[in-house]
Amino acid sequence: MSTSPPESKGPSKVAAGRTRQRGFCFNYRSSKGCTKGDTCPFIHADPKPTKDKVPPTSQPRTPPTPAEGAVAGTSGSPGEPSGDQPKKNSDRGPNRNWKGRRRAPLSPEEVKQQALAQSAAARAQNAKKLIIYAEDEEQTWTLDRNFLAEHSRLLGIVLSYSGKQADLGIRDPIKDLRGLIRSGDGAGSLQLDDVKADDFDIFLEALRATAKTEPTIEELKIILALASDWGFQNLQNRTIRSIEKFHLSPIDRAALARRCKIAKWIQGALLSLTILPDSFTASEIHIVGATTSSAIWRAREAILHHYLQVILAEDPSARQTHCHDTCCKNILRQTLVRVLEKPASAGKAEADMAALVEKEIFPDEKADLCEMCASNTGSAARRILEEVQVAKAVLEDNLGNEDAPWLEPA
Repeated sequence: MSTSPPESKGPSKVAAGRTRQRGFCFNYRSSKGCTKGDTCPFIHADPKPTKDKVPPTSQPRTPPTPAEGAVAGTSGSPGEPSGDQPKKNSDRGPNRNWKGRRRAPLSPEEVKQQALAQSAAARAQNAKKLIIYAEDEEQTWTLDRNFLAEHSRLLGIVLSYSGKQADLGIRDPIKDLRGLIRSGDGAGSLQLDDVKADDFDIFLEALRATAKTEPTIEELKIILALASDWGFQNLQNRTIRSIEKFHLSPIDRAALARRCKIAKWIQGALLSLTILPDSFTASEIHIVGATTSSAIWRAREAILHHYLQVILAEDPSARQTHCHDTCCKNILRQTLVRVLEKPASAGKAEADMAALVEKEIFPDEKADLCEMCASNTGSAARRILEEVQVAKAVLEDNLGNEDAPWLEPA
């Protein structure tokens, strides 16, 4: 007699239309069995061997059939939404959390503030730049104001001059500056005055140290002149050391010393002109100046007068101990000119100057001296140094004892 299974209390945990299936027992083996025996709720059977995966085909999958208990009228097609699911609205805007969402438009006040900030930044950037116009205004250079002010204190004062200082009656420092004037654009720019554009390019290459080759002597003269005019002290000193290697003529050294106010060159250059036998040309008189040329001629006359007095006052028997050859004197004079090229050599004592002449003379020059001068070069040099002392006294009477009057073109 069969008995019906007892009714379970409470709702059934199995969904309608579905049958509950038992899984395989993992402890069961046909050779050993299961330790739980018949009380095991799982199926006692050996697991089936795994099959190889079948590669997918390009045929479309068949839509699943609706299960029992599904609501009538629903479609199983994956391409069509069911009646219960809402359709996607393609016109709906992006999610608010979307990172690429557009910003809200700025208000007129925000636009104005942003424009003012950009304008202030542009003015601050332009304030760091300096525009220099060529004399014909066909070429311009844009330079860094801070760079120029760091290398030249004088130019820094010129660049810092403002309209407020002009209203207070303070004199514009650019009026004392040679080669530059204020531009008429009203933006604080400068303009070259009697300075060629090519010369300014040479100066900028030396200032930036971008030249790949050593400048020529003519380029060094340009660099020295502009560096001296505009207060670039380090560049001026560096250029002076480079020029001293070229052994300029006394005329060129005197002209450059006066042009650039180089005190250590001027006395040696003018004293060299007094002991040289060559007369001045018209161009050299124009370079040196009429007043200076006249003082040099008077110094040469004084040297000749001194030489005649020495000869007349000298004992005839002592003449045999001194050389009176003009060739020896000219060689010693050329050597003394090279000694006077050295900075501040004109102010040294006579004994020190004689030692410098004996050290400076070239071997081939010494070979051309007579036996008496070659054996005692220092003594022979002292006779030439007497001429320098006479010439110096004449120049001091005409130009003054200080270096400043010697540097003034006259």
